[in-house]
Amino acid sequence: MSKNLELLQTFYNRVWVDGALEEAGQFFDPAAEASGLMPDLAVGALEFHEFVAALLEMLDVKSVDFQKAVEQDDWLSVMATFEANVLANGQPITGSGMLMVRFENGKIAEAFNCIDFLGFFEKLGLVPENALALCMTGQRLT
Repeated sequence: MSKNLELLQTFYNRVWVDGALEEAGQFFDPAAEASGLMPDLAVGALEFHEFVAALLEMLDVKSVDFQKAVEQDDWLSVMATFEANVLANGQPITGSGMLMVRFENGKIAEAFNCIDFLGFFEKLGLVPENALALCMTGQRLT
């Protein structure tokens, strides 16, 4: 396992799985920003902390695993899956996404995320089942 892949896995294990939000800063360059978590918004350290905290109020993340990883120079791209339990009802859920990360001096300098949030919120029961299919027919989600 490469040094950067190991760092990214350790980040997910500590912050997402173990819930050690206070440790998130040690993995990021102070000027780092993450894109793709929310439309048209790059989040810095403070917003990222709030984003993770909000999701961990709904989930008990059991694991984050990388199925594929491609590394070139200081860039790492991974295809990731997660397993979690919904805190409200204990229901197990899974999800997936893609992540591109640039490392600088052993820290995350920038990150680009592509996560299936519609499917994720569907599994949480926050949007109707088959929401994507409904939207493709022109139906509004109300």
